[in-house]
Amino acid sequence: MRIFFPAALLGLVGACASLTPEQCTNGDWRSIGYNDGVRGRLESYISRHFDACEKVGVVPDTAAWLSGRAAGLPLYCTPQNAYNIGRSGRDLSPVCPASQQNSLYRSWDWGQEYYILTQEISDLEDEQQEIERHIRQEFIEPLTAEQVLELSSLNRRLRGLDREIRRLEDRRRRYASAPV
Repeated sequence: MRIFFPAALLGLVGACASLTPEQCTNGDWRSIGYNDGVRGRLESYISRHFDACEKVGVVPDTAAWLSGRAAGLPLYCTPQNAYNIGRSGRDLSPVCPASQQNSLYRSWDWGQEYYILTQEISDLEDEQQEIERHIRQEFIEPLTAEQVLELSSLNRRLRGLDREIRRLEDRRRRYASAPV
């Protein structure tokens, strides 16, 4: 199981305002809380709304926000959502009941594996493209004996990269959807 650091999540929240002035003045705080719950936001996230709305003289309705957040959290706390979060390379927020943690982290790990494999494939494809670019730019007929040897080595590397990409793609297919 991967370890989650709440402080890292707070750093990801960003420095921008959580709501626009219009959302503060016209906002349905239950709906705002519901949307925050669906996004897995921590209870402390309301402090960002206080900061954003203070500028326009609005005080968030904490009770309505908490009620909405509680209604939205069950949509966040699903194995399919945990998988999607992992697959996108994001961390799972620690807002779900302890009784669901094993199932959610299993799904999240599954999605993370897909994400990691995708990143590895992308890196190998980048390397392939760089070698192919190098070959196109550097190897113009007639080739010297040294260039023939280097070209042979680069072509072997390209074949090896191709095999590794296919192997990783085969492995990634296993993680292409949430575990059952």
